[in-house]
Amino acid sequence: MNKLKNLFNKYKTSPIQVRASFWFLICGILQNGLSVITLPIFTRLLSTEQYGLSSTYFAWYDLIVVICTLRLSYGAFDKGMIKYENDRDKFESAILGLTTTISVCVLIIFLIFHKTIEKLLGMSFILCFSLFACQIFAPALLFWTARNKYEYKYKKFTIVTLLTSVICTFSNLIAVLFIHYDRGITKILSYQVIWCCVYLFFYIYIFCKGKTFFKKDVWKYALKFNLPLIPYFLSTLVLDKADRMMIGNFCGNSYVALYSVSYNLGRLMVLFTAAIDATVTPWIYSKLKSGEFKSSKKISFFIIVLFMLLATMFMLFAPELIYLLAAPEYKEAVYIIPPVITSYFFVMLYEIISKIEFYYEKTKTVAIITVLAAVLDIILNYIFIPKYGYLAAGYTTLASYVFMAIGHFIASKKIAKEKQIYDKIYPWKAFFILSCIIILITIAVNIIYSYSTIRIIILMLLVFILLLNYKKVISIFKKIKK
Repeated sequence: MNKLKNLFNKYKTSPIQVRASFWFLICGILQNGLSVITLPIFTRLLSTEQYGLSSTYFAWYDLIVVICTLRLSYGAFDKGMIKYENDRDKFESAILGLTTTISVCVLIIFLIFHKTIEKLLGMSFILCFSLFACQIFAPALLFWTARNKYEYKYKKFTIVTLLTSVICTFSNLIAVLFIHYDRGITKILSYQVIWCCVYLFFYIYIFCKGKTFFKKDVWKYALKFNLPLIPYFLSTLVLDKADRMMIGNFCGNSYVALYSVSYNLGRLMVLFTAAIDATVTPWIYSKLKSGEFKSSKKISFFIIVLFMLLATMFMLFAPELIYLLAAPEYKEAVYIIPPVITSYFFVMLYEIISKIEFYYEKTKTVAIITVLAAVLDIILNYIFIPKYGYLAAGYTTLASYVFMAIGHFIASKKIAKEKQIYDKIYPWKAFFILSCIIILITIAVNIIYSYSTIRIIILMLLVFILLLNYKKVISIFKKIKK
């Protein structure tokens, strides 16, 4: 009881930034958790064709968000909070006026060329219309969220996020259960209608507060800041979404469903990558700033080994995850999980390595590597999906992330040598060896999926190793946080 009391007191006296970060993390876990909780329900309610249509739709939706909003809630918005510090309400409403103008123009273009766009996207008029129409109001919630995060107003943010996520998710589920229509289309349209009500509330709220639709200097600043970043934003989305779009085009929506379920389960590793990255980033930057690299090689090696161990355990447990969280017809999709998990290993690796590029502001290099990886992903998908089916997409994605890791490896090594920190900051050779090992593990795990006894024994052994080194893991992260 005393421990809980001390913990609560420590929380109350901690800086607002710490409390805000804690609740932002809780909200992120909840949102991912709701997706996992509803996954087994939706995969049983919807046919693979219907679930695949939904996955394809939301892949296109994420791409259209970038076109209609220029992702102004990233980068330009945070910087604008400083630039327009004394006039934030007007800035927020003016930037919403800009996204509204762009979205209306894009919607008009769709209405003129709707038949061509419907054919390109492989969806009906009503689905395509909802893709574009929702973009008018959707940025309002993004801007409200970004501002509350920036100003550390975590109480408002947490209440709104928890309420909207829970209510909208379960309302969407109720709609699918009780509306007697095609369940795939019902899932999509009910989701959009429910969330548009939320968007509309914040849309009106922002304009009522700011009372500004057009402000020349704000629009000019926002366009100048974010337009050069569009190729980067689109490339990151292509890496994440293009496989689903191309599977839908070459194989059909049923195979998109199989791929999406496995890919979404594999994405649970994002929780680990986000948590580790949030902890490691300030530590690496402080090392680069101070020039004191004592134990940095050892700690960075340990982090990658730990992530590799977690990734391997996840791969080994994949058949059970599919059994628990998806309908029986998704069983064969288990073979997608190993390459997806390994992709996140390389994401973790390049995120750590590329901190050198970000610290020394070599962001053009980061953008070039991302664009090239996206182009490679499209080319590989175009070649291998028609030949080998949807399973090939897992490996083309992996190949693209390996390419990104190699690109960042080369770029960061070059900068490290220029700054004379090459031999001090990272164990470069060890990173290369661990990368080769995880690829071999990926191949081996796919082979032993049929041998449940061997797989469970190895999994238990890895859990035992992790428990044995539990105190060491805690001590390493305590060193990082110091």
